[in-house]
Amino acid sequence: MLLTDSTTIKTRQKIQILHINNAFAHAEISLFGGHILSFKPKHDNRERLWVSPNALFDSSKAIRGGIPICWPWFGEHTSNTTAAAHGYVRTQAWDILNTEETDTGTTISLKPQTSKGDGFEGNAQLTLVVRVGRQLNIQLRTTNLGDAPLTFNCALHSYFAISNIKQCELLGLSEQYSDKTRDYRLFDTPKPYRFHEETDRVHLEKPSTLSIVDEQVETNILSSGHDSIVVWNPWQEKSINMNDMTNDSYLTMLCVETAITQKQEVLAHSTHILEQTIY
Repeated sequence: MLLTDSTTIKTRQKIQILHINNAFAHAEISLFGGHILSFKPKHDNRERLWVSPNALFDSSKAIRGGIPICWPWFGEHTSNTTAAAHGYVRTQAWDILNTEETDTGTTISLKPQTSKGDGFEGNAQLTLVVRVGRQLNIQLRTTNLGDAPLTFNCALHSYFAISNIKQCELLGLSEQYSDKTRDYRLFDTPKPYRFHEETDRVHLEKPSTLSIVDEQVETNILSSGHDSIVVWNPWQEKSINMNDMTNDSYLTMLCVETAITQKQEVLAHSTHILEQTIY
């Protein structure tokens, strides 16, 4: 595969990482998991994504931070107790399908070495298309190769870099959410939406635009093809107990995930696109 002039491959521990450095931004994508690790636009040189200082790059588990790809289920498998949480593609090797350079940025297309795995009966092809320009655009494309409809769940599990979780605010959500930390009961979205405890919430609404306001700096998130927004921060106790996070990791990250949590049906020989744009 020929790479564009802006794209190189380097190895970190056991993992190959694509480095994109074009006129608009710098980005990094791990070929382990098809996992976006960094997006830093050059107009403000501010990193949008967070990766744990203790993240493992030995391919033993999914990388903590960046944008993990959750597919073909989100969270725990509904019936297979041995299946990995959030599906199996985030711990697979991914192949480069294509790279392209235009006057607006660099486009990288990737696919997992296989879209088949234990716990998923569908016949599908998963493709990740990443456009790196003034904005970061991610499309997760699920194509049904079979002759019958298939269903799946998925998410772009984005970790955003912030200065202090106790001082940031999330804008754009207004309806009720299901709270995993409180037996999935429903609660009203707080106004203002700030954080002071462990947060694991599924917002069953489909806003097109969200913003994280952090010390008067905004990170904007556009979403489409989703049925939910998932908001997550492990807080201190869980950070301490996770070996790929530091004790205070929770202070500088917030997950705002563009997700399908209620099952998406794809008709035979059709494609569904889950999309997120970050700037």
